Amino acid sequence: MACLIEKREAEMKKDVRLTSSLRSGLISKDSDEIWGVGSVDEANSFIGLAKVKSEGLTREILEKVQRKMFNVGAEMISGKEMITKKDVEELEEIIRVVGEKVEQPDKFIILEQDEITAYLSVARAVVRRAERWAVRLNNEGKVGISLVEWLNKLSCLLYLLILYELKGRYNVVQIEREVP
Repeated sequence: MACLIEKREAEMKKDVRLTSSLRSGLISKDSDEIWGVGSVDEANSFIGLAKVKSEGLTREILEKVQRKMFNVGAEMISGKEMITKKDVEELEEIIRVVGEKVEQPDKFIILEQDEITAYLSVARAVVRRAERWAVRLNNEGKVGISLVEWLNKLSCLLYLLILYELKGRYNVVQIEREVP
């Protein structure tokens, strides 16, 4: 491991604007892959915050999700399929289970009612950004469509977990139109 760290440090001393990639050696730190991985890392951090503030079903699900997020990042940086159709199907099953436990409102609601719902809401927003990067990488042929689908389903799951944590205590938003 020490040799790997020394080699990486030597490579990075050449140009601090570059970083190592599992796909093709050194790449620019502002490449699409690095932006994507950064968004995944940020989302995973908020998922971790939500996890440590939660308990029971939410905590159990977030633990599984957090581990899978490393596969998402690995696929983005390596180009090797790490998220499969089976992963998408497993996430869909979790969505089905959680979806049966919540009533979905038919109005706009404010999701953030306490620490856990606020962390889950931020995680969901950052996952949506990671999904946009995944779409770009998929369009460039750098990641598979299952990765895009998985991130799309994850934002849905996080929304459902917010509803689960709210336990029906919705703060409905009244949208007012300005009269001309």
